[in-house]
Amino acid sequence: GNLVDTIGDLAFKGCTKASSVKISSALTEIPKELFAGDTSFTDCKIPNSITAINASAFEGCTGLTAVTIPSSVTTIEASAFSGCTGLSKISIPKNVTSIGSSVFSGCTGLTSLNVDLENKVFDSRGDCNAIIQRSSDTLIAGCESTVIPEDIMSIGNYAFAGCIGLADIEIPESVMSIGNNAFAGCTDLESITLSAVSYTHLTLPTIA
Repeated sequence: GNLVDTIGDLAFKGCTKASSVKISSALTEIPKELFAGDTSFTDCKIPNSITAINASAFEGCTGLTAVTIPSSVTTIEASAFSGCTGLSKISIPKNVTSIGSSVFSGCTGLTSLNVDLENKVFDSRGDCNAIIQRSSDTLIAGCESTVIPEDIMSIGNYAFAGCIGLADIEIPESVMSIGNNAFAGCTDLESITLSAVSYTHLTLPTIA
């Protein structure tokens, strides 16, 4: 039959009985909140036609255990995979130039986060298990075994939010700012080590 080439935002939000998901190659982007809250399917193959994964597209898909982001993707919007507790590994392909905030917030099972070596905007240098934006040296997402590289200048908003396996973190002296809710929900976090240098210019988030 004919392929569907247009799907609106939230089209399948909350559909809890879809056992498998196959995205049409006629689509060029995954709409906002398309599968948000769908807890049933375990894997999703994203076709090479997709260039953007829009905001909260897979948010709360707790059954999702495997997803491959193709090299055609250039944009991953905010909270795209937030709350996908079944995901353990994520690879960011080389052509991604834009990643929104809280993309992997609440992904409590995430233990491996990798950026393609050919990516010109982001990397995961030194096996730090986090996404780093090269242009601003901002660490924007992480998981339980993250090591912050020595030249990172800022930790982004919600960078480690929901990383319940994170037990200790060492913040190097290069860090000058820590974003709002950077460690929110890190219930196992017992030790935070700041470098012994003076933090005269360190900007901490406002606590309401």
